[in-house]
Amino acid sequence: MSTSSRNCRLRPDPNLTTRHGVLMAMYGCGVFLTGDSGTGKSELALRLIRRGHALVADDAPAFECHANRWIGRASDALHGRLQLRGIGVINVPSLLGPAAIQASTPVDLLIELTRTPETDARPLSGSRPRSFEFLGTTLPGWSIPVETAPASPELIETAVLAAGLHRKAAETTGAATWN
Repeated sequence: MSTSSRNCRLRPDPNLTTRHGVLMAMYGCGVFLTGDSGTGKSELALRLIRRGHALVADDAPAFECHANRWIGRASDALHGRLQLRGIGVINVPSLLGPAAIQASTPVDLLIELTRTPETDARPLSGSRPRSFEFLGTTLPGWSIPVETAPASPELIETAVLAAGLHRKAAETTGAATWN
């Protein structure tokens, strides 16, 4: 994605701003999981962490503009913490190791978990990511319905690759790219 579509200067306030969701670092990319309370964002984050990705921030990531990109991080109070329904707040690095968290990441992709059932027909060849407004900028992303089943970590990994971030992912992991 070009930096022109991420022109943070559209937002005049240089202070940190927060948004509800979970920010993950995956394949060298920042993935912001958003959606209503109870859509499974934190549980999905835990599954992604167990697959080798890193938590940046749970619940209310703080975002700041640097070099025309939004950079997200956790607040000091929530750094390294993940709130899980029925369990409470866990300390991620003490339970899963220091590699399970990352201090910050630029935001590259937005995944919206939605309770709205998917009713439109999708072509078998797949679909392109759509554009989401994020703090006055445009990010690629997908809306993933979670009405009948939670989003799987494999689905989110595939979205990162399919969003065109796969070249960056391949450079980071040495994985094969999709065309």
